[in-house]
Amino acid sequence: MIKFEKLKMSAASMGELNPLPDISDAGYIHAKYNTTEKVTPDEAKYIGAGRIHTLLPYLSQDGYDRNKKEKTFETAVLENDHLKAVFIPELGGRLWSVFDKKKGKDLLYVNPVFQPCNLALRNAWFSGGVEFNVGIRGHNPLTCSPLWCAVDKYENGEVLRLWEFERKRGVTYSISAYLPDDSEVLYIKCKIENKDKETKDMYWWSNIAVPEEKGTRIITPSNECFLTHYHGDDGYLIDKVPVPEYDGKDISYPQNIAVSRDFFYKIPEEEYKWIASPDKDGFGLLQCSTKNLFGRKLFVWGMGRGGRHWNEWLSEEDSAYVEIQAGLAKTQFELIPMEGETSWEWIEAYTSLDVEKDKVHTGYEKAVESVTEYMLSKVGNPNEMTFPDERKRISTKTIFKGSDWGALEEMARGEKISDICDFEKSDDEETKVWTNLLITNTFPAPPVTDDIKSYVKGNFWLEKLQNLSDKNWFSHFHEGIIKYEMGDKKGAKESFEKSIELKKNPWAYSGLSLLYKSFEKDFPKATECILSALNLKWDSISILKETASQLTSYGRDQKWLEIYDSLGSQYKENGRLKMYAAIAYLHLDMLEKSSAIINENFVMSDIREGELSVSHYWFELYRKVYAKETGEVYYPNDAEFCKKADEKYPLPESLDFRMN
Repeated sequence: MIKFEKLKMSAASMGELNPLPDISDAGYIHAKYNTTEKVTPDEAKYIGAGRIHTLLPYLSQDGYDRNKKEKTFETAVLENDHLKAVFIPELGGRLWSVFDKKKGKDLLYVNPVFQPCNLALRNAWFSGGVEFNVGIRGHNPLTCSPLWCAVDKYENGEVLRLWEFERKRGVTYSISAYLPDDSEVLYIKCKIENKDKETKDMYWWSNIAVPEEKGTRIITPSNECFLTHYHGDDGYLIDKVPVPEYDGKDISYPQNIAVSRDFFYKIPEEEYKWIASPDKDGFGLLQCSTKNLFGRKLFVWGMGRGGRHWNEWLSEEDSAYVEIQAGLAKTQFELIPMEGETSWEWIEAYTSLDVEKDKVHTGYEKAVESVTEYMLSKVGNPNEMTFPDERKRISTKTIFKGSDWGALEEMARGEKISDICDFEKSDDEETKVWTNLLITNTFPAPPVTDDIKSYVKGNFWLEKLQNLSDKNWFSHFHEGIIKYEMGDKKGAKESFEKSIELKKNPWAYSGLSLLYKSFEKDFPKATECILSALNLKWDSISILKETASQLTSYGRDQKWLEIYDSLGSQYKENGRLKMYAAIAYLHLDMLEKSSAIINENFVMSDIREGELSVSHYWFELYRKVYAKETGEVYYPNDAEFCKKADEKYPLPESLDFRMN
């Protein structure tokens, strides 16, 4: 049975999209990597493939806060006498929970709150449930966006289908869920459709959050894995290590892992593809799939203080989870070629694992045998799993709408972009100007102070803009965006300059500033341009953040403080802007004013995974404070001095986001 219910929980607001284009170096998208000699050339074949230099045409989702209020989410529910599975279509189609009615337990980690944090490519991400990631390493660009949702009827039951058009790779993807009436297994069929002629680098990982409980073990049929070591600015080192014993510890138990780590299991080709998370009593989640979804992974935050803090930062006190994932490649550093005019699909199964604890908390090989035996008795051979055939649908009913981008793409192409999914056109604010351009060949310019609602990419739209008979600042600005996304930085700069010639506007100034900063390394010009943008639009939190970043990085701290002092309270209380004010005070040796901001009560909602700015400036600030109090001379490389200062002013747990 499929029904639709409302789910109430404490939730932070997503806020507004960031209108500034993603023009920067790509280090935050794809960190550098290297491999040890243990990783063979064949194993490293696709590592680094499919790298992108910008998230355009997507806008960043960084407008959220940490002020949670009760909110009602619309959910789609599949339920029978054994299981209840809950999906949230408006949050990327997240499978929020799978509840085992017999045991009265959730098989997944169910976050008690919705709290976006800065962990994804578009910034906002939240923990819990099963996230379906397509296209790009670094979480689905649509993980915090609505998906289309429909109920398909077949002779033997109903299927819930969720889908969207992923704009970066230009593919349609869908997640279909099926729970037969008397089944203890939830079946999910995932499908990616590439309707273009060209081959595309493709990616998929189903990211499954399970509770991190003492005694929980992660079991999968593998005796070795690819382990990532985080090396800060040097990126990742990919090694190959044995499973389960590594460095004197049994790494099949997450509580034995000290720091944040990724373990990508190398499952032999002849083995079934599954992963399980039995707790101390032998109960937990079992996930298996057809053989083409062959990758499996464990991610842990680790037992360090920073990892513990991240768990709670994403949820609430004493909340903790680990991720077990299933993907189309051996590791998440790989994207594999998907030929044009093809589609890929596979079936995943989610069910409870319920075995005697002595059978899973024993030697690893015996534990693997026990889970395999259990899986075959309950699910059968996972490579032989079946799913209702879309060609035999009796009817379909759309329940929730996603974006208009799929419909616009079909209008532009003059053909459908999916064999199984329909995209209805509506009056979407993001696509309105592009629909108008497509139909009327006009592109009216809005007031320069209006926020940019959306961007597009590709030659089709560039030519539409270039062929306009009545060009304006707005059309030239968007030409620059498309050129940058295509890798033409020089052309982008020329288009931004032409936009400003026709009419001074904050968006082209911002684009120029980001080009000067990230690629030409002309910091005076970058700062000049971002200040010009700010002078035209003082109420933009995005432009204010970029202004603050540049001024405090390029020695103009006093200028930033003058701007900060002039702001209204809604801006002064923004954590990122407060951080830049504290940095400016620190640079100017105004330690008391800096410490009035950087203390245990400081909160910056959008601190990024792996970002160490808070701890970095804490140590720098309070070592200077200590030096001033004691009269000692502070040398950053004086280990003995730093030790004494750090003991006097220890980094508060509330500010510790160090993962390693």
